[in-house]
Amino acid sequence: MKQIYKYLFAAGVVCCAVASAAAQGVVTTNGVMVRDITLAPHDGRMNVDMLFDVSDLRLRSNYSLQITPILSNGQEMVQLPPVVIDGRRRSIVHQRHESEMYESIKTYVRRYNNKDQVVEYDADVPMESWMEGSELVLREEWCSCHDLPISEELMAVAQVPKSTPVPVQTDLQPTTTPSAIMSLPRMAYAMPKSEDKSVSQGDLDIYFAVNKSDIVTSFMDNSAEIKDIAAAVEQSGVKQIHLMGYASPEGPYEFNKALAARRAEAVKSFLRGHGVGDSVDIAVDSSPANWDEVKRMLGETFIENWRGIVAIIDDPAIALADKNNAIRAKYPVEYDFMLRTWYPRLRVTEIAVEGSKPKYTVEQAKSMMQSAPSQLTLDDIYMVALTYEKGSREWDEVILFAVERFPLSPEARVNAANVAMAGGDYERAAEYLQGVPSSMPEAINSRGILAMSQGNYSEAMTLFQQAERDGVSEATYNIGLLKELMNAQEQ
Repeated sequence: MKQIYKYLFAAGVVCCAVASAAAQGVVTTNGVMVRDITLAPHDGRMNVDMLFDVSDLRLRSNYSLQITPILSNGQEMVQLPPVVIDGRRRSIVHQRHESEMYESIKTYVRRYNNKDQVVEYDADVPMESWMEGSELVLREEWCSCHDLPISEELMAVAQVPKSTPVPVQTDLQPTTTPSAIMSLPRMAYAMPKSEDKSVSQGDLDIYFAVNKSDIVTSFMDNSAEIKDIAAAVEQSGVKQIHLMGYASPEGPYEFNKALAARRAEAVKSFLRGHGVGDSVDIAVDSSPANWDEVKRMLGETFIENWRGIVAIIDDPAIALADKNNAIRAKYPVEYDFMLRTWYPRLRVTEIAVEGSKPKYTVEQAKSMMQSAPSQLTLDDIYMVALTYEKGSREWDEVILFAVERFPLSPEARVNAANVAMAGGDYERAAEYLQGVPSSMPEAINSRGILAMSQGNYSEAMTLFQQAERDGVSEATYNIGLLKELMNAQEQ
């Protein structure tokens, strides 16, 4: 939460002026008029009412704007249920998953561009003493595929009057506020493993019929691929070609191992017979299934329960030989789609003609984040991130950019979960962490923070201690913080 507090303090500078204008209306950064704001305690609860006029909001079809009201005094904060305003295509997607979506969303709106629309909002939370004089801040987040945020803006729009009577606590409380309550847990950010700086000259594949390892030049895209392979090999400086044979996951595991190996050897023989001499080293490898490619497809194509399928793929407790059957048993509808649509392209030998990856400077990478993001690797993106202070606005923006570009990267997801928790959005953090390997030390620390936020102190302590054993220094600090908080509750 540290970084969001920084925003809230900055917002407080203009809060007095905003509060006096709240009744007339305040326009947010993205053009939403907020008016008729009421902040009133009643029967031990703080009532928050307002109107969102979205008549001037232009919303792209595949985007959503999520507005989350937050009450904060700069040290404490509480997040209210969000408002989600959908474009046409995002609305269609959300309607398919209405039961899941409405569990956390207070108000849901389908935006019709060029039409007047006013949304009524009302919510309440338990009244706490710190809310007297606190600010109402709106966090606006633009979201696209999979509801992942791609930008964030915060704006203070009103202030709770300091004369607000605070209900008297009848239960015994500590006479002093423990420092643990005023402190914040420390996030452990994960950096990707250094990537191989060699790169394939083109995306070259030879496809095979089901259960076959013989090359048919007219099958699928093979004819065009063979021409591209010849052109790539003709380039000067080519020293090695790497072949990776695969089978699609649905066959028996041992049969698939042998089939994938035969497919790689078949391509090697084909290349040797078509002009690739012994001066070019051909390295051969194979795997019974390309689960990384399945995860990439899941990340780029929205199908129901995609996160659950990724979780099965990443679960080390499920043997490689059993993953396909586990997906088929738990998600039969999605599995049938994958089997018919994706699996034919997993019966392949991938060909990498090795060259050198361009080395970008930090400034080039920053520029390419806007102009050519597809050319950046996760290493490139984190090279940019490390030029900023962790927890700064710029750092958070790059971290969220990374998870938008690489939504299946465990490192990107853990880091995005940390950013979400720093902003008080623990529900989104839990979504990011779903399916991240349980053995990943930084993820263990993040799950500990998530457990602590939910009051599960025993679970949080176990997780922090495990993360500490795995070398996460932030976990050591969090253990001390948690002990102080637990001791305070026992007094």
